[in-house]
Amino acid sequence: MIQNFTHVCIFLLTAPLLFSACGLGPECRDLNGRWSTREGQDIIFDPGGKALWLTSFGSRFDTVRLRYQLDCKRAPATLDLSDFQQGPHKGKTLYGILEWQSDTSFRLRYEPGLQPEVRPKAFDPEQTVNYFRVK
Repeated sequence: MIQNFTHVCIFLLTAPLLFSACGLGPECRDLNGRWSTREGQDIIFDPGGKALWLTSFGSRFDTVRLRYQLDCKRAPATLDLSDFQQGPHKGKTLYGILEWQSDTSFRLRYEPGLQPEVRPKAFDPEQTVNYFRVK
């Protein structure tokens, strides 16, 4: 009886480690739809990994097509933006880290580069962008 109790206790203490190692990691929320910085930058995430990045100039928008990949199995979650069709990031990937603030907001920090080693390790308040779901 004591041996069974010990096994149950060990399982309960190690289960979170086992599940995180299997990729069940942090909670992931729905990224699809339009997100805004409320300062002239919007990203529209479509199912299937495609997105549009909109930058407003008064009443006009500059639109850049791209692809994205969200991985919530890592801590912090990663969001990579790539395959830019034009603009200063053409030929590069923005390697990012993402943290959900709520169902309707997240913060994102990224670094442009050719290899994932440039990915930020932590959120820097001066280089982190907050996005809010547009309804």
